[in-house]
Amino acid sequence: MKKVLRYLLMTVLAICFTVPCLNAAEAATVALLPLINNVAGDELANQVYYKNAIKALKSQPGFVVMENNTLNNAIEANKVEGSVPSEAALAKIAKDGDVDIVFAIQLDKLGKKPMNRVGERMIKLEMEGKAVAYNRLSGVYYSHNLRGGKEIDETLTTRWDWPHEEFGRAVRQEISRAMRAK
Repeated sequence: MKKVLRYLLMTVLAICFTVPCLNAAEAATVALLPLINNVAGDELANQVYYKNAIKALKSQPGFVVMENNTLNNAIEANKVEGSVPSEAALAKIAKDGDVDIVFAIQLDKLGKKPMNRVGERMIKLEMEGKAVAYNRLSGVYYSHNLRGGKEIDETLTTRWDWPHEEFGRAVRQEISRAMRAK
């Protein structure tokens, strides 16, 4: 009798452990379009973009970055020089590349500008651009302008590249917003 109860208990435990696996959802596939960099002579922005975009997507569960030949061909076919693709172009990239979400950023201006104030050495962030995304699963188009305007004491920025760090933070924020857009 003890053996029967033991086998029955083991069977119930095995079923309880496998039930959560039945409800597992498939991860949404994401396509990161190359950065549209309109800032002359700033090649570091491309590296900052990819590093922070992949970091942001890895920190959110349920998203997988895709890259394959069909996706690359779809991106090249719908490429618009110097600006982010339109909603229709993003939808076509998502359909032809067989991905769920398409994300792109355009960077028009990135730098810092000294502020003339008596007794203070302040600098202001100059950042302009646009972030767009299209979710094929829900049909939602996301568009948001990137803006600078932050001011900080100049002495605090002497040991690192403050404009690129702020751009990286903006990339992470925009990806997080685009993935939550409804």
